[in-house]
Amino acid sequence: MQSLIDSLFRYNDWANAKIISLCDGISDQQLDEPRAMGFGSLRATLFHILTADEIWLERWQGIPWRPFPKDPQGISVPEIANALETVSAKRDALIAEHSSDGWSQRIAYEDSTKTAFEHRLLDLLLHVFQHGVHHRAQALNYLRTMGRKVPGGIDYLFYRLAMGPTQQSPKTVEEMTQYGLAVNVSIGDDVAWEPPLIDRLFEYSGWAMNKIFEATSQLDSDALDRPFEMGFGSIRKNLIHMLDAERRWAAMYWVDAAKPLSPTDPSTSVTNLAERWRSNAQSRNAFLADVDQAKSQREIEVNFGGPPIRFKMGESAIQLTMHATHHRAQVINMLRRVGSPCGNIDLLYALAEIT
Repeated sequence: MQSLIDSLFRYNDWANAKIISLCDGISDQQLDEPRAMGFGSLRATLFHILTADEIWLERWQGIPWRPFPKDPQGISVPEIANALETVSAKRDALIAEHSSDGWSQRIAYEDSTKTAFEHRLLDLLLHVFQHGVHHRAQALNYLRTMGRKVPGGIDYLFYRLAMGPTQQSPKTVEEMTQYGLAVNVSIGDDVAWEPPLIDRLFEYSGWAMNKIFEATSQLDSDALDRPFEMGFGSIRKNLIHMLDAERRWAAMYWVDAAKPLSPTDPSTSVTNLAERWRSNAQSRNAFLADVDQAKSQREIEVNFGGPPIRFKMGESAIQLTMHATHHRAQVINMLRRVGSPCGNIDLLYALAEIT
């Protein structure tokens, strides 16, 4: 059985590889084409994903401070891919080394401005993981505008579909394979249900959503509904999608799954969306508080418009902890474009406010 941390970083490697594979055949001109997203270009955004992983690993290893690299200087995609594999192997070794104490070691480090901090290694691991989710959302949007797309996306659930232990029907395997998704046909590893880590991830998600709701509550309808070629097309539509995703999973967890789920009204105000999000999150947290390893293995059946797919309840809950991170990255970019930035909502910044 995999630890949750191991599963998250195996997924991180899988998702990075998917993004890298989509870059095959992308020209230097496309890699460097200026866009108002991420770090200004696809190459610079991929470079930031890499250098953030490298710098954080050095901090954990106690390597002396160095400036955070910002200029990709024409680094090639294969060079980025190779460097990501190198840092992943070193990080895996560090994770294994500190697993016996639950990654409780306190890490003292200096950030890019040489300001001193000290945090648990566990929280820093979770920060780096969520950081990758955030910036891959930006990279994926770049690639979609260039005509590239991963079948089904790069969600954690599709990683588990490829690697996980849940047996699918022959029809599901056939149709998902034809669609371009990898489907595991043998028994894979389960993921350990670790309540402290799950709670931490949802605690961060709640903190970050509150920041998003604070920023979007100041916008008028023109800004909320301004069309963008990313995410679900507008700030309001993205917020509605995030809420409805939580509601759909809730319906499969503890609400009457047979009852049709009515979509959220597309004109719903931010205030109402925030209230409904918090209410659903409260119910979700109460439900998850009673989940143990055995209950996390309950299979639920999901239909994304094709044949039904079975997932373990636990892995779908883990998916929710990063689903909002992906779509918040899109909302943050939209907020910048309408002139209402919400500030940095990385997990690292949440640590000063959450217990």
